[in-house]
Amino acid sequence: MPNLTLSEAKEQGKIAEFIAEREGETGDAEAFEATLRSMAGKSKEAPEASSPDDCDD
Repeated sequence: MPNLTLSEAKEQGKIAEFIAEREGETGDAEAFEATLRSMAGKSKEAPEASSPDDCDD
């Protein structure tokens, strides 16, 4: 079981040790994919630009 949290590793400059403690661990692939899809979201299409003829300047 890992001893070092990510916060501790960052504070103490021990990121390599943090990674080494977790070598070979696998996560939940379905949860990862769901999170990734959720974060990616769907961007809305940009509204059509007005033509120069519609300019009120």
